[in-house]
Amino acid sequence: MRILCAGISHKTAGLSIREKLAIDLQEVRRSIRDLKRRWPAAQFVLLATCNRTELYCARPVHDHPREQELTQWLGELGELSALQCEKCVYMLADAHAVGHIFRVACGLESMVMGEDQIVSQIKQAYTAAVAAGAVGPVMHDIFQDALHAAKHVRSETAVARGKASVASVAVDCVLRNAGRLAGRKVLNVGAGPMNELMLRRLADLGWREIIVTNRNAAKARRLAQTAGGSASPFNQLDRQLAGADVVLTSTASPNPIITARMLASAISARPARPMLVIDIAVPRDVEEAAREIPGVRLFNIDDLDRLVNRTLKTRKTALAQADGLIEHHVAKLMQAMHIRFVAPTIADLFRHVEAISDEQLAEAMNKFASHEDRHADEAILRRTVHRTVRRILDPLARNLRASESGDAARSYVAAVRKLFELDNR
Repeated sequence: MRILCAGISHKTAGLSIREKLAIDLQEVRRSIRDLKRRWPAAQFVLLATCNRTELYCARPVHDHPREQELTQWLGELGELSALQCEKCVYMLADAHAVGHIFRVACGLESMVMGEDQIVSQIKQAYTAAVAAGAVGPVMHDIFQDALHAAKHVRSETAVARGKASVASVAVDCVLRNAGRLAGRKVLNVGAGPMNELMLRRLADLGWREIIVTNRNAAKARRLAQTAGGSASPFNQLDRQLAGADVVLTSTASPNPIITARMLASAISARPARPMLVIDIAVPRDVEEAAREIPGVRLFNIDDLDRLVNRTLKTRKTALAQADGLIEHHVAKLMQAMHIRFVAPTIADLFRHVEAISDEQLAEAMNKFASHEDRHADEAILRRTVHRTVRRILDPLARNLRASESGDAARSYVAAVRKLFELDNR
């Protein structure tokens, strides 16, 4: 099987591109079904998070989809131009693709190194692909081993210590830019996992002035109770903005829910009182034009990425340890998959040669038909011929198993199958 990964992430594409490919779980399921209709022989998992959209594919060696077809499919999904695809979409194959999903699962490719939200997101993507009938043995092994490697890396290294999620970095940004806690009001928009992580952290730090609003009023009330704050109807968002010192927002809205006009109106109602706005949603919840409003300081997820990059140097030792563990896991999986790949050819070859030897034995035994000890002769000849066959083929089988996986192994297998005409029987 050929293993491919086509994707974009915060490392290759800005927020304006990533938000075009930001899809919810329902859209992931629909996309997986579309992929299986187009290429029924292939296996797929589609991973879509706030900072990456990646399509993993396992398909027969000379089958489809090819690399260009996967890139084109991603471009269609996000309505990207050919130039945007060329600049932003990366393509990884075989061991490189496997190594990448292992690094993603371990949090090494995340904006916040070691963040733990990615594990549940990978599990969710895998489950959606299974439900769509898009996961076969190869994709199953890759993703289960990736989750196992993530557990190993987190337990054996320090990659997950310190800031462990985008939410924790957002709170750190609040503490650095909002000043004192007392008398400062926080308005939270949204009621998802990231909102809960941010508000729990603020509550732990002693922040008491917390207002929660969400289109789903019940969810807003539950989150407000958890954070020790109060809930507000979503239709009063304008009024709550006017009273907020800090705005945290993370919703699944496909379009901005806080416009520049809304923020300008809120600021005008509170002269000389600035507002800190932190938008970690993808697509964005706050219009980019809000940056131009005097008194508004806006941070989106790419701004937080730049803050995180300043501290990466302190994590180099942990990163090197994690890379070593991942290389071990990848090598082990690729070897197992390689053996699984070459085993049928080895078995076919032995069966083929033994069938020929049996035919030759049968002809020889016809000449011994008049011998009294014919059956004893046959047993001796059969053992001798089969031992000879195995001694001849054992080096081939041993070297085929030991050959490096990838294009070389595929070439060896193809050559053996052609030279011995294993597919012509």
